[in-house]
Amino acid sequence: MSEIDEQVKGDVFDGGDAVGASMTPEKGRTGYVALLGRPNTGKSTFLNTVLGCHLAAVSSKPQTTRKSMLGIYNDRDSQIIFLDAPGVHPSKLAIDEAMSESVAKVLEDADIVVCLIDPTRTPGEEDGLAADLASTCGKPVLLVLNKNDVSTPQQRQASLAFYREKLPQAEALEMTALDGASAGRLIAKLKSLLPEELFLYDREDVTTVYERDIAAELIREALLELLREEIPHAIAVTIDSWTVSDTGIAIESTLTLEREAHKGIVIGQGGKMIKAIRHAAVKKIAELCQGAHIDLEMRIRVVPNWRKHKQFLKNIKLWE
Repeated sequence: MSEIDEQVKGDVFDGGDAVGASMTPEKGRTGYVALLGRPNTGKSTFLNTVLGCHLAAVSSKPQTTRKSMLGIYNDRDSQIIFLDAPGVHPSKLAIDEAMSESVAKVLEDADIVVCLIDPTRTPGEEDGLAADLASTCGKPVLLVLNKNDVSTPQQRQASLAFYREKLPQAEALEMTALDGASAGRLIAKLKSLLPEELFLYDREDVTTVYERDIAAELIREALLELLREEIPHAIAVTIDSWTVSDTGIAIESTLTLEREAHKGIVIGQGGKMIKAIRHAAVKKIAELCQGAHIDLEMRIRVVPNWRKHKQFLKNIKLWE
């Protein structure tokens, strides 16, 4: 049993059958919960923590999440369906517009909105946009101050005051997304707010996203970790083929760059950088696929200014 399960079960009920057992109820506390916030507030980190697996790409750089990710949390008497939206930021390019549409769709589908706040950064334009969206979405909103372990009381107070200008009645909680017990307290709060309904998904499911799509996000995560700050945002990752055999999984992928000048940086001297990216990505995908042997091929192509072209974004499924 994970730390978060222990926390939630201890707070909400005593004992009982494990998920998937014959006595597991087909209904309980359930609903859709949107994770909203400016880039890098910890939405994907929280989702990975509560699901107990590396589902969503995480990095310290903005725009890690480019499209919404659905994650399904199950325990003995609840099924919470999390919708991880891209970070809220001003729209300048077509890809930003696509991400904004994704955020709007997530808010439309949600029963409850969790607005994650990073108190370690002074509130700014992106926080204002997130607060506006939360205050006008017409859904119950929880303000969750993340990074409680590295922020000061003064920082948390300042951030909360900023959001309170638009959301004066919203309940506030504090959390550290990486800590299972801390995240578990938010789970317990959500369970107290959600209605009792029939579950919508199989009790063993953790997402509706295909492994190959998660793998593309994990390759992007490796790019974000290893390359300079601006270059990863000008790279799109697509999975061209995914072949499962007795010996493992063979994956063919394409890295689409915006500029010819970026190719040398991505490849690196003597191919060192692309080898490091491949090694990091293989490790992440193997963990996702329960230790399977991963044979990952990476092709590189250049599509000038691809982030500005709506049709290209639709072709690679970054625009619905």
